[in-house]
Amino acid sequence: MAVFSLVALVLVMWLPGAPAAPVHAEAAVRQESSAATRRSAVKPSRTVTIAGFTLLVVFALWAASEDSLWAMVGVMGADQAGLTPEGLGFALSGATAGGLLASIGLMIVGDRLGRGIPLIVLLVIGGILKIVQGTISDPTLFVVVFIVWNTVYALVFAFFISTSAALDVDGRWSGPLLATYLVGSALTPVIGANLVAALGYQGFTITLAIASFALAVPAGIVGLLSRRLERQAAEVAA
Repeated sequence: MAVFSLVALVLVMWLPGAPAAPVHAEAAVRQESSAATRRSAVKPSRTVTIAGFTLLVVFALWAASEDSLWAMVGVMGADQAGLTPEGLGFALSGATAGGLLASIGLMIVGDRLGRGIPLIVLLVIGGILKIVQGTISDPTLFVVVFIVWNTVYALVFAFFISTSAALDVDGRWSGPLLATYLVGSALTPVIGANLVAALGYQGFTITLAIASFALAVPAGIVGLLSRRLERQAAEVAA
């Protein structure tokens, strides 16, 4: 990544300069900037603030539970299902492909399904898949379930991001949301290893599933609220 960044830094010098903006375009930019300043000056309501902090906590706990499974899947697959290193590589590649396809599908569907109900449904499905993952002894089935689970994971991640964006268009919650994800995921190898040592693989996956089930309710409520706020903003703008 460092090498690519240095190459990009060198190549950026060959990019053409931006053309001079017409007078009417400059006026439009100034007007939009003033509108954005006014929006930023508006203090968010208490409901939105509570919903935002709730989303941060829920997302951090969700990220910790999901990435704990990611951190332990290689060891769990080898011990429980006899998964080979080649099989693990295929599982990780398939999981990445599943996540990409899920993201593309979500782009096509858009917000027609809302956010609250999909978050609840997907978190419950993800929890069920975690329980199933902890009971599988066949390596092929282990890989298939892992790929399906990661596809659901990618969808939930996208819905969390869209929910944070809908709570505030200026990004008050989107930036902190990604920060909480990085903090939560950084601790997952320690969390996962300690849970496995204390509970075994089945107890580990059941614990992660319970976390998904418990987080589905507050996540769904915040998702429904973000949808309602988005509609209200659209009505005011119209």
